[in-house]
Amino acid sequence: MEQKIDSGNGRILAAIDLGSNSFHLGIARVIAGDIQPMHRLKQRVQLAENTDNSGNLSPEAMERGLECLKQFSQRLSEMHFDQIRIVATYALRQAPNRYQFIEQARAILDHPIEVIPGREEARLIYQGVSQNQIIATPTLVIDIGGGSTELVIGQGHTPVQLESLSMGCVSFQSRFFGEGKLSSKRMKKAILAAEQQLELLQQRYLHTGFEAAIGCSGTIKAIALLLNDGDLSAPISLKALLQLARTIGEHDHVDQLPFEQLAELRRKVLPSGLAILIACFRQLDIEQMQFSEFALREGVLSELANQDVHLNIQARTIQSLQQRYQLDTHHSVRIQASAQQLYRQFSNNKKRLALWLDYAAAVHEIGLQVNYRGIHKHGEYILSNANLSGFNTEEQQLLAFLVRWQRKKLSGCQSPQLQMLNNSQLWPLLIALRLSIMLHLGRRHHITLPQLQQQDNTLTLTFSEQLSGDDLLVADLEQEQLHLKELGWQLQWQ
Repeated sequence: MEQKIDSGNGRILAAIDLGSNSFHLGIARVIAGDIQPMHRLKQRVQLAENTDNSGNLSPEAMERGLECLKQFSQRLSEMHFDQIRIVATYALRQAPNRYQFIEQARAILDHPIEVIPGREEARLIYQGVSQNQIIATPTLVIDIGGGSTELVIGQGHTPVQLESLSMGCVSFQSRFFGEGKLSSKRMKKAILAAEQQLELLQQRYLHTGFEAAIGCSGTIKAIALLLNDGDLSAPISLKALLQLARTIGEHDHVDQLPFEQLAELRRKVLPSGLAILIACFRQLDIEQMQFSEFALREGVLSELANQDVHLNIQARTIQSLQQRYQLDTHHSVRIQASAQQLYRQFSNNKKRLALWLDYAAAVHEIGLQVNYRGIHKHGEYILSNANLSGFNTEEQQLLAFLVRWQRKKLSGCQSPQLQMLNNSQLWPLLIALRLSIMLHLGRRHHITLPQLQQQDNTLTLTFSEQLSGDDLLVADLEQEQLHLKELGWQLQWQ
């Protein structure tokens, strides 16, 4: 019988990173604010392998992933955890059939699966590196994953430039080294394709500038081991990378490569990962690179250890949007207060979800930057496509949904597929936001908010003053009454 992990004292955290090439499990203990690693587990599942033209995961890849998660689940069952967070990256970010995998994965792990945007992945990677080693000067951090490559320039704990490019060792392996075939011509094509993608950020990153470079995760680790005879503290140079590329190009198939110290699956994606790293060195004028053992998994653990930091990042993102789009913060504060007061009177209110009313109210007029007509639709577009630091894909989807349906007709309103809440929890959030915005239409801030009573799907608003003299408010209530019927809710007032 396997011995259970002894946690001792301290809060116990677990982070799982569902990468395109490998799945990682990290377990750590938090004592006096310090994170002490307790256990790490990694399995290569190559989730991004053999996706179809639309990016759908193959049944075989999903099965490998689920088998890995069953092993992770067994490990997690060996001790009590205070918090567990599971994040998924490129392969699930891009796959149209991701929910087929996510539903089965959640059933195994009994926790939500967060699909994170590329730049959020980059931010968490930098968080993992910077929390575990000193970054005293402007530094470029590169992580070559199975489906994407993240590039961050930062100093201290603050990232300055964040980018995620759709190129990874698994996707490039299928594209340029299919069936394990090798040649110098294939290597050159792979390097050129990566250089073309890097053109998108080259000038911006060179203008920002950096004095050092750090590489992390499995691909760069494997390359560092080969180049420096297992010494991960030695730097990586472009000259050594090019020599390794020439060596690989002299073989016809990955099975012929003489790198016995690498696992078979790592050897398979080594040529594609090397091509991407060479392109990074060339396009960004990197002189040399150090390797870091820390990456996404450690970034997730770091934020789990201090949830307030994560919420502060989200709050700063919302404030940044308000400033960038010159939003009326005085009005949004009134909307927030009214929405919260109404929401607390719903029978199914949840304190953990109330924060989303603040976020949605804060940016509900963001669509004004496009046009007042269709403000809600413009707002949804902006929030769906903006880089929102601190928000995972589902959270960004919820925010965009609330802003989209804040007003006007609700015909065609369908709830998004979310793990963080169900419909019975979603509709009170949306209705509280809609009622608050409706009550304050035209900056109507003089009225006293009504009391709200809920009986099943019937809402009754009780006003302290007679509405007979406020024809405009009555007309707005009558209009909202019709709209809410489309969701199956009844609105009445007295």
